[in-house]
Amino acid sequence: MKYKALVTAEVLRDRLETLSDRIDFTYAGYTLDHEVMPEEELRRRVADIDILVCEYDTIDSRVFDAAKNLKLLICCRGGVKSVVDLDAAMEHGVIVCNNVGRNAHAVADMTIGFMLDMTRNITRTDRLIHDRVITMDFSTKPKEYRDTVWGLDNDSPFIRFRGDSLNHMTLGLVGFGHAGRAVARRAAAFDMNILIYDPYVDAETLPEGVTAVKFDRLLAESDVISLHCVATPQTKGMFGKAQFDAMKNGAYFINTSRGELVDEAALIDALNAGKLKGAAIDVTAVEPIADDCPLLDAKNLLITPHIAGSSLDVQAEGTRMVVESLTDFLADRKPANCVIYR
Repeated sequence: MKYKALVTAEVLRDRLETLSDRIDFTYAGYTLDHEVMPEEELRRRVADIDILVCEYDTIDSRVFDAAKNLKLLICCRGGVKSVVDLDAAMEHGVIVCNNVGRNAHAVADMTIGFMLDMTRNITRTDRLIHDRVITMDFSTKPKEYRDTVWGLDNDSPFIRFRGDSLNHMTLGLVGFGHAGRAVARRAAAFDMNILIYDPYVDAETLPEGVTAVKFDRLLAESDVISLHCVATPQTKGMFGKAQFDAMKNGAYFINTSRGELVDEAALIDALNAGKLKGAAIDVTAVEPIADDCPLLDAKNLLITPHIAGSSLDVQAEGTRMVVESLTDFLADRKPANCVIYR
């Protein structure tokens, strides 16, 4: 039997086609033009397919009703609840797989980048140089140091922008899933002390050098706190005034997870009051961020446009996971990244 598959996710097609002896692939929607397919067209296209590989399409009960032959749905995201009606999938007997962890390395790289940027004043000094704020026509240094530093007085960059080295700092990770674990491995290479808070992790399974602690201890002892948990009713707003007040004076804060986790007004206050030495966020409560968003005027805040999970290798890793799920399905095995199985 040869299955019919519709692919609307951004994947590497040549790797999917290695399964073309068992599956006929049709590509449409986002995978072709980075435009999400209108739902009416999606319902029409799924009418006779067996397999759907999607990413940003909303797969609700109407889509499942239209897909009479659908047996397997692979959503190329970690969290699928926001785009896939799992109850409808169960009612229709559809196997649902996800690509949890496909962008963990990308997020981890960005997190380490944020830490280095904030602690060593990389973006801050680059901006001052390009804005001609700290460029000068004279030097305050002895001639014998002409090729080593810009100056030696108290106003020189050498003194003003002395940073913090990661090797003597404690990193607190809130959430210890795929991304949190990837960050921990990288942080260990910097000789950081690593604390984690994750009520769903068995402390006995933690890697060497990683210590599970209660939330209050993580807040009190961490020099850098980085969020790596999903947005749920329990985690929404989990960082507000009380949590920032409980952090170390001069600590750093990073959020590459979801904007809903943080009370942005409280974050702004903590930065402007000097409670936090710096913060870096890749996500905000409202995206894209508005021109008049108060975050834009906060002190010592790095903001990027939700790109932590976007690197060229994410498509390769995601495609590998799709091929793995398809291979398991063809062999009548339960796929590794299975959310719902018949």
